[in-house]
Formats: sequence, C-alpha cells, structure tokens
Amino acid sequence: MFNRISSVILTILLFLLSWWSISGQNPASLMVFVLSLAVFAAAVLVVNSRRVGFVWPHLLLPILFLAGFGSLFAVITGPGFREVFLIAASLTFYAMEVQLGKESHFLQNVYLFSAFAIFVGLFAVQFYFNFNFVLLGLGVFVATYLLIIQGFAGFSLPVKKYFSFLTALVCAEASLGLYLWPTYYVVDAIVVFAIFYLLWIFSFSAFFGKLTRNKILWQLGFVCLVLLAVLATTSFRPLTGIK
Repeated sequence: MFNRISSVILTILLFLLSWWSISGQNPASLMVFVLSLAVFAAAVLVVNSRRVGFVWPHLLLPILFLAGFGSLFAVITGPGFREVFLIAASLTFYAMEVQLGKESHFLQNVYLFSAFAIFVGLFAVQFYFNFNFVLLGLGVFVATYLLIIQGFAGFSLPVKKYFSFLTALVCAEASLGLYLWPTYYVVDAIVVFAIFYLLWIFSFSAFFGKLTRNKILWQLGFVCLVLLAVLATTSFRPLTGIK
C-alpha cells in the first residue's frame, strides 16, 4: 500500500512542479525548474530508499529518468506539445515507481529513454550556452559512465568495469567529433545515443551469452536505417565555422 500511495503522491508532485515552474522561456524560470527538479529528485531518492532499500541500481533509475525528463521538458517550446509530454512523462514515472525494484522490459525502455533524453540535454546546453567542446566531452563521458553503470546493474563480472569505461570513452569521443558537424543538437544526441545503444546491447547480450551474428547484423542494420533517415531529413546549420 505504501508503494502505491507514495508513487501517486510523487507523480502528482512531479506534475505540479513541472506545470508551475516553467511559465516561459526566460533563464529565471528555467533555473526555478532545474532547482525544483533537483529538490524533488532528492525527495524521490529518500522515499525509494525506504521502499526498496539502499540498492543503488534501483535508486539510480528514477534519478536518470528525472534528469532526462527535465532535459526534454526544458527544450520543448510548443505549449500544447509540452502539456502532452508532461502527462505522458508523469504516467511513465508512476508506472516506473510502481515497478521499481523489479526486472522488466518496461524499465529497460525507461532506461533507454532516459539515456537519449540526457544526451539531448547535454547537447542542448552546449548549443544554447556555447560551452567549450572540452566541457561537452567531459559531460558526455560522466553521463555515459553513470548510464552504463545502471545498464550493467545485476552483473558481477569484473570485466564490466572495462566495458563501462570503454563505452563512456567512445561516446565522449563521438561527441567531440559531432561538435564539428553542421547539425543541430537533437541530431547530435541521436547519433551518440545510437552508438551508446549498440555498445550497451552488444555488451549486455555478451554477458548473458546471447550475442549472435544475426543479432549483431539486425541491430546494426536497424540503427543504420534510423541514422540514415534522420540525416536525410534533417536541416543543417550554415557552415560559418566551428559551433
């Protein structure tokens, strides 16, 4: 009973603080939203630690989701689309809280959504505030390392620490290369997420002994089609120098 009641209360609080914190696109309202979400994340951490115990993988997933949700919610400009996204994200948050502590495909999808949304947030910050490319690479490295720790949760194999470092390093290097591309931040985030997804799914399958030639070809083909569709339909920035 406590799980459902706490999940309902947390979901309502998330909806209300998101609805009231962002009233415009000015920096002040954005800062209010970021600070409010940080305080809410701390409250979620405390509540979930009581529910599922101090099990780091389970406690980290809601924090990653909130970071991803906040990133997308901040960059969405259309009021109607923002409201629809907020409702969908709130329902997803509730379903995640109810299932927290279990293993399910739904929680894996939440994890992947969080990873993509966090990458969008990192590239959006660099795009709007024109941060140095070194800071972008460092941010992607740290975020990817935290994400892959969550993605490899449940494995006791010592080799996973090398996979974690390698995945974070590859994604960081990819972000530095994308810094020079004449593309907007959503496209950059999609490319890095595609690399992250392939490294995660291949490593995840290898740990379980389920990595096959057909799976590798299918996943590579699927990701290549997605990237081809994205790059073929996107608009490019004018070539006026380094971003």
